[in-house]
Amino acid sequence: MSRILKRPMFRKGGEVMEGIMTGIKPRQNYESGALAKAQNYNKILTAATQGASTGPDALTQFLLRTGQNLIGGQSAGGTKLQEIVGSTNEPMENYFKELQRKAQQEKQIGLQAGMLGIKGQQAIDIAKAKAKEKYLKDESPERYYNTLVKDRSNALAKLKSFDKPTADLKFNRNVSEYDAFILPKLRKTENEAGKDIQARYKGLLPFDIKSGTVVYDNLPAGVVFFDPEQKIFVERVPNEKGIDEYFSYNPYTYTKQKVDFGTKS
Repeated sequence: MSRILKRPMFRKGGEVMEGIMTGIKPRQNYESGALAKAQNYNKILTAATQGASTGPDALTQFLLRTGQNLIGGQSAGGTKLQEIVGSTNEPMENYFKELQRKAQQEKQIGLQAGMLGIKGQQAIDIAKAKAKEKYLKDESPERYYNTLVKDRSNALAKLKSFDKPTADLKFNRNVSEYDAFILPKLRKTENEAGKDIQARYKGLLPFDIKSGTVVYDNLPAGVVFFDPEQKIFVERVPNEKGIDEYFSYNPYTYTKQKVDFGTKS
């Protein structure tokens, strides 16, 4: 027995997921999930609407009104059973109205609790996403780049056969390099050509998800975009004859040159 108790699984504290426990996941805290939050909100809202009553409940009202009608002789003149039935008509109708009102109130409480729970969970998810984004941006550019490539590769692998990848998934490495190196450098550049690009920069080129291609048609003249396929900054400049010309800029040195790839779509 003393030898058994000296095995590693007995020396560790907390969760031990080795040996016969391999593959078993630790217990999740479902009591802090969205469903549990909604149930807690439901209890709070229900308690708020069920404070000390200032009058009799629906059943008590029914009995009092029925007794009062019987004593007052309402519906008198028929058999005893007819008198009783006649005396309960109005109280019964009021009783069902009160039950319906309470049921509606409980439904509203349930809906409000559900919405509060969902909004609360959404706020948590948004906060987590922002925290993750900030954490990634605080990393070194190299590590940020590797993380983006990995995350986008995983997202691409999860697409169904009929799903079409977005530009960031199709051009994963180019867009990840853009996010981790090119765009941060452009934002901080002291290069005059870089500053000019930054002032006229409008983001990634439009992307046709159906055809999986970047779109050069109808680009605003004089506005700079980033081509995620060729990994360059580009702009359209009509010449004196009204013919579109395209110029590219190196994403690191910002050197400009005319390109002869024509209109792409």
